[in-house]
Amino acid sequence: MCSDGLKAKQAASAHENEEKLNDEERQRLAEFEAHIRRGMEQFEAGLGKTFRDKDDFLNYLRNL
Repeated sequence: MCSDGLKAKQAASAHENEEKLNDEERQRLAEFEAHIRRGMEQFEAGLGKTFRDKDDFLNYLRNL
């Protein structure tokens, strides 16, 4: 678990890095963050798919 000080430091670092991004990079970062949040929400809601092993996962992808 992160302490409040570590969270503040990470937020400050993220903010500094964000200032260096151009508009296209900001848009991509926002989309990436949205996908991560949605995935976490789906996982917490029990909507994630699990696989027994790598082969099971690869077979699933092949059949999409």
